[in-house]
Amino acid sequence: DLPVEIDNSVVKSAEAGWEEGRIALNEFLATLNETTGLNEMKLIPPPGPDQKKEYGRSARKYFELAKKTKLCQNRGGPALSQAWGQLMVSGYLQENMDSCGIPDPVEYFYQ
Repeated sequence: DLPVEIDNSVVKSAEAGWEEGRIALNEFLATLNETTGLNEMKLIPPPGPDQKKEYGRSARKYFELAKKTKLCQNRGGPALSQAWGQLMVSGYLQENMDSCGIPDPVEYFYQ
């Protein structure tokens, strides 16, 4: 692997761009919540030491979902994954999950 040197000014520019995008996304989500009359879409908190804690999403659950999605793609999608699961000794279908083992989106997004 070749080392990559990144100029600090580029990092600052990227962080400023991320902050502008976070604010714009929060404005959109707030408008969506207001328009629908629901408070379903969670806003992204400002950067700081408690940002991840304030946001309330589980990094572990995200990585599990990403891993299961990639495994499902490697097995040919939900239709073929079910067939593979029947051939495998350890394959079993869990409650509230599809044939790939991916949890129900409602359960995942309301963690």
